[in-house]
Amino acid sequence: MVLFGDYLLDRLAVDYENQILLFDEDNFFRKSGVLPAVQRKGFAVAEYTDPTEFRYFYEAKLRDRKDLKVIIHVRDTALFVPYDIRKRFYNVTVSYVTLFPKLDAVELRKARHIDLDLLYVAYRNYFGGNLGAQGTRDFIEKVMFSRANANEFVRLLSAKIKQQIGETLNYRDWFAIARDWARIRLVVDGGFAGEDIDELAKEINQAFKAWMLAHYHELSASPSVEGPVMAHKINDYMRARSQKIALILMDGMSVENWLTILANTEDFAYDIESGYCFVLVPSVTAISRQSVFSGKLPVSHREPFSLKNEEKQWVEFWKENGYTEREIYFGKGMVTEIPYQVKIAGIVINFIDDLMHGQIQGQQGMYRDIASWARGGEFKRLVGSLIGQGFDVYVTSDHGNIEALGQGKPKSEGLLTEMTSLRARIYQDFADTDNTEENFQVFRYPAFYMPKEYQYIICEENTAFGTKGKSYVCHGGMSIEEVIVPFIRIKDVQHYE
Repeated sequence: MVLFGDYLLDRLAVDYENQILLFDEDNFFRKSGVLPAVQRKGFAVAEYTDPTEFRYFYEAKLRDRKDLKVIIHVRDTALFVPYDIRKRFYNVTVSYVTLFPKLDAVELRKARHIDLDLLYVAYRNYFGGNLGAQGTRDFIEKVMFSRANANEFVRLLSAKIKQQIGETLNYRDWFAIARDWARIRLVVDGGFAGEDIDELAKEINQAFKAWMLAHYHELSASPSVEGPVMAHKINDYMRARSQKIALILMDGMSVENWLTILANTEDFAYDIESGYCFVLVPSVTAISRQSVFSGKLPVSHREPFSLKNEEKQWVEFWKENGYTEREIYFGKGMVTEIPYQVKIAGIVINFIDDLMHGQIQGQQGMYRDIASWARGGEFKRLVGSLIGQGFDVYVTSDHGNIEALGQGKPKSEGLLTEMTSLRARIYQDFADTDNTEENFQVFRYPAFYMPKEYQYIICEENTAFGTKGKSYVCHGGMSIEEVIVPFIRIKDVQHYE
């Protein structure tokens, strides 16, 4: 069985047709993530938003180019598309009505952030009759997450990831793998699937470590058209796209944690633009969070291992870019009111990081606690308040987290700081780290983007500097869960009537 994206590509007939007119009222083309696949097949994509403008584009660029591979994406299916253009292109209509005819389309649209792959797996396994509104709600809440459907979902995504990590990858590929891996972990840690994913976790992070050591140092020069590739580029990315900005930094939030929040926030009626970025390594709060707020790499920070200047760094960045001090805000927690004159707001929420360091039930405990918190509605109220005040809302993290097993604690000679990360140690340049490197599962990080007068020792795989045999939820290392984090833009819903 294929996943939803494969099914959609088949409906589009991209292997047989060169010029496709896609009527897509439920925005499956963007939500399914098939854009990279059609681009690899040589297709350009044009959005159809205005008949007059498109007529000019068609006459100038398309009318005499039957060889050009192009998909014309029509989101508002009520827009007039002239007959000659309809006749010229291969016409495809996709929607909840056409692709999931046994389910109630209105209820599916209410579940705005539903996982289309899991929905597709469950739908293909359903052999009953048409379901009304209540039946569709039950299908979404229960049938989709049955053990059989969740296990099949995990197996399909696992096979996809295994195929990908055997190929030559770029940072965009790792973003896709991070997303799929988080989706697998979500249904496993949530108790819906019972598949063993330990071996896959090992394969992913061995491949990710090798890629990071070979390519991570190149990322700071990567363009940021689609999103900020690294955490220190977030401010520049937002500044180029928004005038009134609220950045919510969820300390310690992994991609899986974000998906957990999204899945358990009821009636979250906003459009989500999902992206990802690389944090700084070692993935320690003080190192990465400074880079988010300052817009600079750690090597440029006066005190790279302290957070005492983060508010000052945030204010300085935006003052240098034309805002006055009274227009800039920095706060922590679920703020209820921001002064009316503020145009730039930075908000730190420590809930997930605090939860992580006190967690005794591993990632399953993290899932339950974050899901419970999300259902309480605090996050939704914060976002709603900010959007109501006219802010463009962005959400990101300074690092993710991983469940790791304690391997004991090295001696502390020459140690710069006893960081709470448990997965990394930073030593003075004169320190002798031979004992640690010989007796613990660690590797020496080559200090990409970091001050070179220190030594950086990071735990291998899923190990931590802690009581031997004890399980921790922690961070500081170089796993995909710790290093690739969400970068999200939340917008008011766009209606197509």
